[in-house]
Amino acid sequence: MTADPGGSATKSSPIVDPRSRVAAGVLGLRLFLLSLGILFGAVLIGYVVVRLSPALESTFEIPPLPRGLWLSTLFLLCSSGTIHLALTGVRRERPRRLRVGMVATIALGWAFLATQTLCWISWAGPLRSSLAEAQRAFLVTSFYVLTGLHAIHVIGGLVPLTVVTSRAFGDRYTSADHAGVRYCAMYWHFLDVVWLVLFATLMVAA
Repeated sequence: MTADPGGSATKSSPIVDPRSRVAAGVLGLRLFLLSLGILFGAVLIGYVVVRLSPALESTFEIPPLPRGLWLSTLFLLCSSGTIHLALTGVRRERPRRLRVGMVATIALGWAFLATQTLCWISWAGPLRSSLAEAQRAFLVTSFYVLTGLHAIHVIGGLVPLTVVTSRAFGDRYTSADHAGVRYCAMYWHFLDVVWLVLFATLMVAA
């Protein structure tokens, strides 16, 4: 069986009822998000355990985190608002609100990635000049890996967002059939929550 991001399925689908197909899709996405949550949780726990190690704590000083992280956080928080705007728009049969919300979410997603890239570049200089090799290796496997792992999933989310946005401009969604928008909103809100936890962890452990 194959299914498009909009929730439509081929006639060979064993689930005939459209509502049942959407429910199955939501369940599948929740299980997928659960697995991603376990992945991010394991990485964060590993970082905290190593960062709080007594041997490391006594000699390890982290340069101040890039201030641009606050801006990227603002972009991502705003994108959660715009994807919610899109979802409420399609539920209320307001296609213009749907399109504006989707386009704004994509733009904010790219703005988040661009700001993150600037943060990575700006932090490389102080990192090279102020830390010993072993300490630098730890930071490469913490700040860059943690934020990079999240960025990869943001890029992955922008792909279906773009597909769904294209279909929204083609009037493919209605209040009764908008599974693609719902799936995108669920995934995007998940990324927002993960980033807030990740960002808070980095700030507290710095």
